Amino acid sequence: MARRQLPPLHALRGFEAAARLASFSAAAAELGVTQGAVSRQIRALEAWLGRPVFRRLTRRVELTEAGQAMARLADEVFSTLEEGTARLRGAGPQRLVLGALPTITSAWLMPRLDRFAKRHPELELRLLSSIAPAALAPGELDVAIRVGPLPGRRYPARAPRIELQMVADWTGLVAEPLFPDVLVPVCRAEWLPGGQPLTAERLADMPLIHTSTRRHAWPDWLRAQGVKGGAIAPGQPSFGHFFMALEAARRGQGVALVPEVLLPPGGELVAASAARIPSAGDYFFLCPGSRAQEPAIAALRAWLLEEAAASARQ
Repeated sequence: MARRQLPPLHALRGFEAAARLASFSAAAAELGVTQGAVSRQIRALEAWLGRPVFRRLTRRVELTEAGQAMARLADEVFSTLEEGTARLRGAGPQRLVLGALPTITSAWLMPRLDRFAKRHPELELRLLSSIAPAALAPGELDVAIRVGPLPGRRYPARAPRIELQMVADWTGLVAEPLFPDVLVPVCRAEWLPGGQPLTAERLADMPLIHTSTRRHAWPDWLRAQGVKGGAIAPGQPSFGHFFMALEAARRGQGVALVPEVLLPPGGELVAASAARIPSAGDYFFLCPGSRAQEPAIAALRAWLLEEAAASARQ
């Protein structure tokens, strides 16, 4: 039998985590290794493939076309291996696949997962991070967390837009609200003279950090207060996800506009304005209506609603 021509498997594991979480640092935290180790694993995979799988941009990375194809293949391989070995080991935890947005995954879900694991050791929660419309179907996603407008619901005309599409097809789905998408400008404390919040007019003249997945956030947020401006100007930083914009604000690069739910209490960042502007949409827990009463999905839904309520109180 001919020798198998396989990629370096240790490198494939690091790549799969980095692709799923859209972050080398988040992948390193999940795998219990350093960020440098993940970078070396991905370089080894790229050397084996003979082509890059990530584009290294300023303070962020994104998958190349080859990387996207490799990510799909890696997910399929690891899922098959995971399910097959679970069968060989006998009855084990029931697995649920939850699809969530990258920043919700890294900044909100991951710090809380140990509480879910302790409460429900009989359930194994697998996270898939993406901004793509959730495909809630067997073999893809069991449930999802997405942000956007609910079909048929009316929102204020000046509410900041959310251009992300939650699902491709709403047929048979139920949507449970988790928390509102309230946008808050944040920056380092030394950016606020005397520690006082800034007006919208003053913020419009400051270095603004933009997020490419919500490119209208700043112009819409300012417009809701009767102020023009906020469009991306040459030289202004723009990042692929909110967690990247938050890190840029921590480094003093400008003022980031992010959902309030993503802000940990007592962190390095402070609110730069007293205004709280809700977007034209909310964060929802999504699942097929036909499966809503399954014990595993009902348990996850109840836990998520509890955690969302605790976040609102904070």
